[in-house]
Amino acid sequence: MAKKIEPINVWVNGESKSAEYFQVTCINDNYESSATNYWQLFTKVVDAEGVESQGEQVAQGNLTIDGADYIAWGDQPAMAINAWIYQWSADKLNLVILP
Repeated sequence: MAKKIEPINVWVNGESKSAEYFQVTCINDNYESSATNYWQLFTKVVDAEGVESQGEQVAQGNLTIDGADYIAWGDQPAMAINAWIYQWSADKLNLVILP
């Protein structure tokens, strides 16, 4: 599930767009020493009822976690694993996740 972030401007095909949602998905984990996580930034859309959700993807890439960070991720309680990797990824990308 995508997380709301402080808006950042992203240059897309000659146009500046505001990214307001962030999503991270693990795409490869060797369960020993490293994992690759796919991240995406999305615009925000608001429907007719005023409900916000993620819109167009405006940036994406991969982050590899290994070494002490991989061990720290694995040491998290089951309920905290996702929140931990989201925060780690946001820190690497200089993003601020909103509460």
